Amino acid sequence: MMTAPLHVDTLIRNGTVLTMDEGRRVFTDGFVAIKDGKILAVGEDRLCEFTADEVISAKGQMVMPGFANAHNHLVQSCFRGYNDDRWPVLDIPAAVRALIQQLFLMAGALDEERTYKIVRLHALEMLKLGYTATHDEHFTNVRKDSVDGSWRAIEESGMRGYLCRCIANSKSVPEEGHETAEAGLLEIERLGAKFNSDRISVAGGFLNFNFLADPEDMRRIRQGCDQLGVAFGLDMTDNSRGAALKARGFEGGQVEYYRSFDLLEKPIYAGKAVNVLPHEFDILKEHDCRVSPVPVLRFFDATGIPVDEFLKRDMLPAIGTDAPLVSDSQNPFEVMRLMILAQNVNVKARVAAGGERPAREHWLTAEKCLEMATLGGARTLFMEDKCGSLEVGKAADLVMVDMRKVEAQPGYDGRRGPGALVWGGQTSMVDTVFVAGRKLVEGGRSTLWEEELVVAEANDVLREIAEETGLYEYLPNRTAGSEFRGWSYI
Repeated sequence: MMTAPLHVDTLIRNGTVLTMDEGRRVFTDGFVAIKDGKILAVGEDRLCEFTADEVISAKGQMVMPGFANAHNHLVQSCFRGYNDDRWPVLDIPAAVRALIQQLFLMAGALDEERTYKIVRLHALEMLKLGYTATHDEHFTNVRKDSVDGSWRAIEESGMRGYLCRCIANSKSVPEEGHETAEAGLLEIERLGAKFNSDRISVAGGFLNFNFLADPEDMRRIRQGCDQLGVAFGLDMTDNSRGAALKARGFEGGQVEYYRSFDLLEKPIYAGKAVNVLPHEFDILKEHDCRVSPVPVLRFFDATGIPVDEFLKRDMLPAIGTDAPLVSDSQNPFEVMRLMILAQNVNVKARVAAGGERPAREHWLTAEKCLEMATLGGARTLFMEDKCGSLEVGKAADLVMVDMRKVEAQPGYDGRRGPGALVWGGQTSMVDTVFVAGRKLVEGGRSTLWEEELVVAEANDVLREIAEETGLYEYLPNRTAGSEFRGWSYI
């Protein structure tokens, strides 16, 4: 007696399937079977015996885990175009201070509904770019309800989110954004009760030590998060390169500093891990800290990224974009390319200073970049048990990238594969996006939202805020009838 074929919800066939499983298997003619939001089977198409409600041909496409944007500030998406030649300055700390000041100028006008409309556009963009998960560091707490609007947009989008509500009370932020550790923890508890789900994980933390007036607040926040049962995160960034710590009487590096406050006793989200001292990489490894470098920033300060230091310790970093306040481009393919180049910048500087050239196996490749952008992102956001690879039992969070597009050709009969994705990949090639088996993008278009309406409403909100807050004073004027940088606009 013949066994009837298994029936599933969705069956993707005849694609090149990048699994990111332990063996890093690639099925050059493969299938993925999806049932009840999870992957039921993945393998060679010739062995597929499934029927399905929907069968999708992936011929000529790469089928892979969705990208994870592992370092982001969602509400700052309203600043696209704002950085406009402002960042390439020699005094990075001063630039950061100016941008934070102007960010908080807007924060008081960002109520829940306005924030929702702005972040909804950002969520739409990320999905169309192939992201299925995102991080958030929310620290603009002038309006307590702004975070509700931001995270409501992610919840509604269908994406996964590791969403961190940060506490700030130092002179690094305007006084209207200050709160005590205790008050901040109450907000984290409230948000956890409201948003925690199978897709969304609410976390608590702070940006870095410069954002807390009392260093002991770091310990209080960590302990408070543990008591609440939520994850803990920080943006491990010391742009002062140790000067701020020395001013506090601490002679070591920032990783040692955080360890001295017992912040690393359990695995944490450690953000960018910028300006880490050579011996501190071992501490990060020892304590299973999850890191997500942001390559575009490391070109602004000309430091690059010592990715080899992570790889030689068998750590898999993630990749983050930060927000449009820092980089207007959220393109995951571009970020992967920049990551490789950022390593090159860092290595050349170290070798020029007398350091050793990293071993060849610790250099970034296209394959390793794809691992970082998918599996590395899932791990950094503490989602590796749910997504990041196409394996039986994991959620069906995947992306189909059309390699038949002109942008990807000639394809050399598939020989380039991951190389073509990383070095030549364009966002126009992202065709279909699933999260938990739910099709959120099809043919490059949202299945959930009317895209034109989302764009229009976000622009309306931004115009309102710019007029109310005087933001136009800080923005370049390239409108008709103006002159800017020697150009005349008619």
